[in-house]
Amino acid sequence: MRPLLLTGLLLSSTLSTPVGAQSAQGMGTATLRLSAPVGTTVEQRTTLTSLLKISDVKVTARPGASVPQKELDALRASFQGMGGQNTTITGKSFTRVAARDALGAVTLQQTLIQTIPGLPKALTTKTTQVLDANGALTDLKLSSDNADVNRLYQQMNLKELIRASNSSGTGPQLIGLPLTPGQSHETRQEVPLDSMMGALLGPVLQDPDADVDPATLTSTPLAFTSRLTFAGPDAAGRLRFTQTGTFSAWQTSVKNRAGQVLFQMSVSGGSVSGELLARPDGLPVSSSVRTTMQMQTLMTLDDVQVSATLTQDQTISVRQP
Repeated sequence: MRPLLLTGLLLSSTLSTPVGAQSAQGMGTATLRLSAPVGTTVEQRTTLTSLLKISDVKVTARPGASVPQKELDALRASFQGMGGQNTTITGKSFTRVAARDALGAVTLQQTLIQTIPGLPKALTTKTTQVLDANGALTDLKLSSDNADVNRLYQQMNLKELIRASNSSGTGPQLIGLPLTPGQSHETRQEVPLDSMMGALLGPVLQDPDADVDPATLTSTPLAFTSRLTFAGPDAAGRLRFTQTGTFSAWQTSVKNRAGQVLFQMSVSGGSVSGELLARPDGLPVSSSVRTTMQMQTLMTLDDVQVSATLTQDQTISVRQP
């Protein structure tokens, strides 16, 4: 259930909210700015499909331990059987322009309701973003009606996420991009994952009976390079964008009290591609973004060590009803 909650969390954080066009001050070039009136709301349908492939599974006894070969073979078969499964998460998204102050700062609110396999009821997450007049993100709040997701949110370093968003030279999503057909804007962001991984591994790190040293948890930032290209308006005047991107190497690990690796995950690479469409008033129409990522994992389970290569192929589609 916990991986599916994380998938839902990622879906809630990656839904894009394109914004409308205005002229940049002192320039003749139109750029993306939020122009929809306060109170405007857009409802959308969301679908996340994810395929996880598992290969190169190796199961061995940890150093100094003795495990029957029959048990090792059964565990290997169990891990291999987890691959090739499709997961689908559907939901509804409501994006609302909640407020605009005298200085031009805008508050955007998004409510996402998802049906996740294994949960007894729909998962609701809420995101509130405050953007200044130039489109920079100045405040971010995340909440959920699910206790596990709320704990993840509470342990995330939102100040670092805000900094990463603004360091790219544009605000959240597409804010601040020039609306010149064919022109691309490339950004590179480094998203710190220490707090998120600490939250995900919290039950293990906080278990007094677990042979784990919480102080050894380390994560390198996840670096992402993205290129957004304005493809021009369609026949209805809606704004069309394409996106491509790549992930660089990333790693997180934690050790036991003896200094041996208990858990390690390494991203060796990944890519993103997609299309986005916005209404003339700036609110979203649709988007479809595909992400592929390859990871190597190493886990110690009691007297057994398991290593494997995981390849995730995920597509997030957002459409108006």
